[in-house]
Amino acid sequence: MIIRFFLNLRPYLLPACALVWRVTIWIFCGIGWQSVALAKGSAPLYEDPFDVASGGASLTRASQAGMIFSNPALIPYGTGFHRWLGNETSLIVGKDSVDFAKNLSSGGGNSAASGSSTAQFVDTVVKTPLHAGVLNSFSYINRLFGFSVFNRGEFDIAAKKYGDTGLPSLRFRSESYQGVGLSAASLMLTNMISVGATAKFIYAGEPDVEIDLTDQQAISDLQSPAGLRSLVSMNTGYGYDLGFVFFRQGQNSDYRLAIKVDDFGGTRLNGSADLKELKQMYHVGLGYTYHNSVDSLHFSADYRDVGGASGDEVFKRLRLGAKLLIRHHIGIGAGYYDGWPSYGLELDAWLVRLTAAYYKRELGVKPGLDPRGVYVLGFAMGI
Repeated sequence: MIIRFFLNLRPYLLPACALVWRVTIWIFCGIGWQSVALAKGSAPLYEDPFDVASGGASLTRASQAGMIFSNPALIPYGTGFHRWLGNETSLIVGKDSVDFAKNLSSGGGNSAASGSSTAQFVDTVVKTPLHAGVLNSFSYINRLFGFSVFNRGEFDIAAKKYGDTGLPSLRFRSESYQGVGLSAASLMLTNMISVGATAKFIYAGEPDVEIDLTDQQAISDLQSPAGLRSLVSMNTGYGYDLGFVFFRQGQNSDYRLAIKVDDFGGTRLNGSADLKELKQMYHVGLGYTYHNSVDSLHFSADYRDVGGASGDEVFKRLRLGAKLLIRHHIGIGAGYYDGWPSYGLELDAWLVRLTAAYYKRELGVKPGLDPRGVYVLGFAMGI
């Protein structure tokens, strides 16, 4: 049933990608690989798509590059010395954009085609928010250390009935994170405890701009690379994460308790943007795995940012998930992410790994206030 759901999306994903691709190209070309993503909050800098499909509860089990940023103490656990060498790229398309493309393909929404480029752009955004992005990482991980060069990006353009001036407006929101993470970890006490640390260099920014619909020049600038460059100011900084995993292994059952400290001591960012610091946060996670020699079922629960330093509400900080791994090559994930169900599939075909996921990001302060349904299609090559 889940496979059929994703297959049924194929006729609409390509038109939806075409709809948002223009804005995506403007952003990524216009600001020179400065990736954009929405409201990091208590979430890791980089999340693997299959981990997000599984509720984002990744403190006790994470996929490939996700280990470095979710919990570096995970990298010693596994068979053999080598963990992962490869590149992963994922395309993000908002469900609203897919639905809009579906409407266009059925003959609706053609009235905007006769208008100017700016009028057509505004008409599209008024009808449906534009949400898109790209995730990319190149990583090498073994049981002692690993590194990842990552580029994470999403943007959101949506209409508001009343802006700051009381007039209808467009709101452009994005958050930019890219950089490098270098992790090391070690097992202690007969492999029952793993301690890990990640040093990271970050390039970050968080523009949030409202433009009145009467300001045609500003809307025109929003559609150009030069205009987008003027909206994004980037900061740089160095930070450190610490991770701990307490592991008890049985014949068919494993138990894990994870503790993670993000941005130990706070990560100061230097530059002209409003984002000046990533605050220190504490996370805890519990995991239980039932397994045989080739299959496993992992349940996990994360409570992120125990002290509330990020300002996120509890529904965003609580992550629940399950991962079913079949014969080491097929994964089925489901969970609770940002107050909404999430689910996805993964196929690991030796050198190629494919991921399809669906989840919702809540841009408001309560579930249902300002959600964005998101489809993610991931492609990885590596060993």
